[in-house]
Amino acid sequence: MNSFTLLCVSIHFYAVAAFIPHPTVRFGGQAGESITHTDMTHLGFIRSLARFFLGTHHGNQVNAEIFNSTHTIDELYQLVHPDWSNDQVKLYLHPLKSIIDHIQVRDALVDLNPSTKDLPSAHFDAESFIGSNRRIMDLRKKVIEDATNPNKDLDSARGKIGDLLHTLQDFYSHSNWIEMGKTEINHCIGMEENIGQIADIHQATCISDGCTKIKSKCSILQKLILKNCPMEYYDCKNNIRDELNKQGILTSDYMSNQLNEKEEPVLKPTNVEKCSHGSVMDKTAHPSPIGGINKDTVTPVYSPHYHLHFEAAKLAIQATEQFFNELHKDIGNANFDRLFAINPTEKHVEMAATAIENNEKFHFLTATRSIGLSSGDINFQKTIKQRLQEILSILFDNKDPDAPTYTLNDIGVDKNAMNIHSGSLLIDSSKTIKIRRLSQRRYKWIRV
Repeated sequence: MNSFTLLCVSIHFYAVAAFIPHPTVRFGGQAGESITHTDMTHLGFIRSLARFFLGTHHGNQVNAEIFNSTHTIDELYQLVHPDWSNDQVKLYLHPLKSIIDHIQVRDALVDLNPSTKDLPSAHFDAESFIGSNRRIMDLRKKVIEDATNPNKDLDSARGKIGDLLHTLQDFYSHSNWIEMGKTEINHCIGMEENIGQIADIHQATCISDGCTKIKSKCSILQKLILKNCPMEYYDCKNNIRDELNKQGILTSDYMSNQLNEKEEPVLKPTNVEKCSHGSVMDKTAHPSPIGGINKDTVTPVYSPHYHLHFEAAKLAIQATEQFFNELHKDIGNANFDRLFAINPTEKHVEMAATAIENNEKFHFLTATRSIGLSSGDINFQKTIKQRLQEILSILFDNKDPDAPTYTLNDIGVDKNAMNIHSGSLLIDSSKTIKIRRLSQRRYKWIRV
């Protein structure tokens, strides 16, 4: 067991029904070694920003091949503004970073907001391909309308981007796109009505063969949250019916406690074998066909298809980048610049200076995430290591000025919420817990 896993086990148990929304250490959860929704949004935008610079006059000042190498947002700006000091980079990038952080927050909140956390069309669940795709198309249309209207408040458009990206990213974890052997994104999502052939409601999609039940003991915190120990979950491979994957027929997962837009229950059918989401908290995983197909995390506790997590995350990042690139084409350079404050106004800079002076921190945006335009450069282990360092900084008071808070307590997230998407927010800033310092033979009382 590595140091990150030890830290996470000692802190809390976290259950999800989507790519983990964010590393929720400070309000009761943990992302483990999985790539989160907030990571995907950040990395996808870095790539799109690099293409923006290449397509404008800034790109003429830099060798285009340099953009293929990995860069953080700060490093991209240093490439196109070599005359800026570090303080200038920090000041002039603060508005853009605040906007991306806002989008990341809205992305994460889809798994926590009462109106969307159990809504199949917000997550491509329950074979809601038509509804989920329509949601993305509608949100995209509204973003374009707002971004091209100089009289519109752009905060609304930015929030809609976060809502949209969550649904888009979930397609790659909750459907069988990866299991079909696809190595490219589905370019039709959000752009066309037809995104592919969909399994009929009466068509069987999953089997129990290939799924192994696992039972494991609960930690003290897991007992408090689950109240049902030992834990039971599944490790599944090849449990999607072979004919679906060979014929390119789309299916997705059902899970417990979901409601449609009319607040009517959406249940896994009992008269035909449909796929479950699968996780330690998903009750639909136990009736036949057992198990599930989600790829949200790298552990079978939450994801029966955990072994395909990084493949799903890679395509979700590419799809995120494509969304930003297509948005750029549709609204033009000036509006794209204005939407993300790529070249901040004087008012933006004044507000940034005040925020920096007050030591205001971002929720999720971090200066360490990096990626390049080369398709093979996604270093997931580097991302995970950086997150561990940031979390250690938070937990052990290292006072890293660039570390995000990794909390949503300040925007009113219900600390007592208990659902399959977000898990229980058992530990928050008002709770004191005892955590063993890693690599040290002593304990420290800390607040998280």
